Amino acid sequence: MTDNVLAVWNHFHDWYLDSVAIGPNVEPRTLTLGLYLRDRRAAVTFEGVTCVCVEDLGMLNIVNGIHIVRLTDAKYAHARAVLERGERLTHRKAGVLMFVYSTLGAELAIECDSLVVREVNPKA
Repeated sequence: MTDNVLAVWNHFHDWYLDSVAIGPNVEPRTLTLGLYLRDRRAAVTFEGVTCVCVEDLGMLNIVNGIHIVRLTDAKYAHARAVLERGERLTHRKAGVLMFVYSTLGAELAIECDSLVVREVNPKA
């Protein structure tokens, strides 16, 4: 997984987070974020989730950016510390650490295998 998928969407900078959907309690687990910016909507699905921590979710949540956090990144220790506050439901450890940084509201640390982004057609 590369940052290219996220870069196409400008890492969702200034998009609003308005939904969090957790997949069924079977492996591989999924977590999907519903995001919007003006008249555009997107679903960001983290696949193969092994651990997640959600902090400061509120009635208004503005994303500063969604990023892959690598061991060499300056913010790795912070992202890992947030993730460790989450609940791990499997002994398996996924290979990618993602972090949803906020301008306001929710921040999420997510350990997963992959990421899928799809544009969602607005309701007519």
